[in-house]
Amino acid sequence: MTGTIYLGGGGSEDEEANLWTEAFRPGSHITVWPFAHRALADRQSAGRWISCALERFDPSHIDIWTSPESRVHSDLGAMDIIAIPGGNTFDLLDTLKSSGLLLALRAFLNRGGHVYGGSAGAILMGHDIDIALKADPNDVGLQDTTGMGLLGEADVLPHYTEELLDIARAHHAKSGRSVLCLPEPSGVVVKGGIIRNVGPEPVNIITSTATTTYEMGATWPIGLH
Repeated sequence: MTGTIYLGGGGSEDEEANLWTEAFRPGSHITVWPFAHRALADRQSAGRWISCALERFDPSHIDIWTSPESRVHSDLGAMDIIAIPGGNTFDLLDTLKSSGLLLALRAFLNRGGHVYGGSAGAILMGHDIDIALKADPNDVGLQDTTGMGLLGEADVLPHYTEELLDIARAHHAKSGRSVLCLPEPSGVVVKGGIIRNVGPEPVNIITSTATTTYEMGATWPIGLH
């Protein structure tokens, strides 16, 4: 992967301001994929919310995709960054797989594109999305929950608080995969095999036996844990 991914903890645009400032540069062409929602009305609502939130970053254009089937052959080369906000992670992965957009997203990143993932969008970038079962119902009956795998063997847990520590530890004990835990007011940038915490809050890598904390500004290589 030669592109850059921006992973948000699921907070508001104000809470994730450090991350959004890096991800959404003035003059950018931003495409929004609100596919973590199944219903069209919910996709439209999510698209309107993030579009309004992005206006402060002075984008040149915001394009909201609500129907993946009609856009799968669109030219992704014209985009600067794809924004994938939250919702149901299983709906998101199922829609991207069934439409062919998951492969298109990987190709976009391999060509040097940028992707922002918040909440469900952040979970998607990990090795597997099965960690989302604690919060999201798998109503679509998704059997293969393999994610993008852009963090080595790690999975992503947004909205992290200390109350979720046992869930993260149990997940590692069962899966063998470490968990990147992102509090809502936090974000990390992943590029060139390196993860960087842009803050403002610390982020944790959790296994069944250890917690490693990275403060704002810290960097570490993918696969370290």
